[in-house]
Amino acid sequence: MSNRTSRTPKPGEHFTPFYSIAELAMARVEQESWDNEGGHMSSTGGQTVRTPDADLPYKVVLTHHGRADSSRHFATMREAEAFIRRNTPPPAPRCTLYDRPAEDGLSSTVITVVLP
Repeated sequence: MSNRTSRTPKPGEHFTPFYSIAELAMARVEQESWDNEGGHMSSTGGQTVRTPDADLPYKVVLTHHGRADSSRHFATMREAEAFIRRNTPPPAPRCTLYDRPAEDGLSSTVITVVLP
């Protein structure tokens, strides 16, 4: 979806922070018409770099296994993040063993020793 610019509604119009059905449909068509960006996930990771003075201020740098890094510029952070998600594998699942509240009984006990 394109970024909305803040504007004052004209008389007879009302302001809404939500996208209209037409805007959502246009965004969906735009999303489906993205060009083929390589066909497979050849990148191992990506990061976004912001350059405020550039015409396209967000640059995505993709790292590749055994090749030089590649970059591509975008107008919005949303487009840059979507590009990274489409061209990099999902992160590996992480262990959640220690992500539990203390009352599960799996947390360690703290012993306080008071010395004379």
